[in-house]
Amino acid sequence: MTIGAVSIGAVDAADAAALARWNGVMRAAVVDGRDGVWWSSDDAVAEQFAHPRAGRRRFALIATDDDGSPAGAADVGIDVEEPAEVTIGVLPAYRRQGVGTMLWEGARSLLSRHAVAVVQSETASDAGVAFAESHGLTVANREYRMLRPRRDPAGSVTAVPDVEVRTWSDRVPDDLVEAWAALKTGMGEAVPVGDLTRRASATDVQRVREHERRMAAQGWILVRSMAILDDVGVGYTELFVVAAGADVIVQEDTFVDAEQRGRGIARLLKAANLRALDAVPAAARSRWVQTWTAIDNTPMLTLNRSLGFQVADTLFELEGRLS
Repeated sequence: MTIGAVSIGAVDAADAAALARWNGVMRAAVVDGRDGVWWSSDDAVAEQFAHPRAGRRRFALIATDDDGSPAGAADVGIDVEEPAEVTIGVLPAYRRQGVGTMLWEGARSLLSRHAVAVVQSETASDAGVAFAESHGLTVANREYRMLRPRRDPAGSVTAVPDVEVRTWSDRVPDDLVEAWAALKTGMGEAVPVGDLTRRASATDVQRVREHERRMAAQGWILVRSMAILDDVGVGYTELFVVAAGADVIVQEDTFVDAEQRGRGIARLLKAANLRALDAVPAAARSRWVQTWTAIDNTPMLTLNRSLGFQVADTLFELEGRLS
């Protein structure tokens, strides 16, 4: 199609209708042609913008044609402790007409005003990679996005001697929260990130509780399991379920202490958590469980496939310095 004069504008995050419109454009552009993709609800996005985590600022940009039709959007996140994050989405009818570049320049202007040195982005398409590379970013990590049907049984697993698995929803029990924080710290140090710039930071009980409050405010139910050996937490996993119901459940972290790996604890944890979904009414509305796994993380890929996850597409994570 032939477009008119596209302009880039900032979205007023306090305007619920404008923010919902922006989120819809981002969703349509990024999810286009892909199956089983989780996306934040309008209410969750409004909560994220209204109450960002400490040290983080977030900006929404939208591209509109001269008749007011949306052409694309950009999501810009700036964190004092991490590289900035920019996600750009252009609606199919407006692609390859310079809209993405206009959005990138708008995002870049924001970043330069906040003295950002390093920027990261992600895409699930070769065209997206080519676009990012044309603006100075390079692929730093690759992950498979994997899906399994939510209703498929988790299958049988073999018990691990002396290991107990405790499963619950939402708030970590007080008697486990210190162990949970220690395991989250271990996950932050061990998670495969390729060549991405990441600053591993310690998680304490206060951060665990703050994360739980934020997730509840955004409408999530947290389904969690911990493996315990000799009264010590040695592994954990968690699933995120949209309380209002959604097509996709998100499988987040799974971590086992290095000394306990190879014993089947991760399988025990993930299977227990998948079975626990049967007791969560909101999960009944979901068709898929989605997770991401680094393409070179062979043990986790093998485990996920054995639990019914299949590769849906590849997520490319890119990074570059602002000149």
